[in-house]
Amino acid sequence: MAEELNSAAYDLSRFESAEDLQMSVSNKRTRKKKKSGKIISISQGSSAKSQRRRRDPVLIAMISILTIVVASVAIMMVQNYAKLNEINEQITAKNKELAVLENQEAQYQIRIDSKLTDSYVKEYAETKLGMSPAKKAQKKFVSLSDGDKGAILIKDSGNSVFDTIFEAFSSAFL
Repeated sequence: MAEELNSAAYDLSRFESAEDLQMSVSNKRTRKKKKSGKIISISQGSSAKSQRRRRDPVLIAMISILTIVVASVAIMMVQNYAKLNEINEQITAKNKELAVLENQEAQYQIRIDSKLTDSYVKEYAETKLGMSPAKKAQKKFVSLSDGDKGAILIKDSGNSVFDTIFEAFSSAFL
């Protein structure tokens, strides 16, 4: 009776429909039956089968394949980014090496230019190679104006390329 007074303030049965009330009354009856010793048992196999949701094997296979494809693409992207970074590092290293080599080339070219002056070459040729400067009697000037003429070796028959092709076809078929 004390429970009825305490729950009167929270009586939600006023908001339930008639069908809900009938179901709650039937639930009370089944509870009473359980208490009275009338127990209805359901076999474990049938309840587990009814509660278990059937899964479509094709759908599971498709989802598995899709997951594998997505994972493969992600792995390949990471691998390609790693390769790209390695290649960029190699390019950077080669560019630095190229800059060093170009600097060395410029230094060597400056050294060569400083050592190859006309007086140095003349002195080296005379002392080391035993050469002497050419004398006026040894110098001979060559005139190219007389020998610089062109001559046509084959005479042009006056035919164009199309005439030549036409003659070739006409001689082949006639």
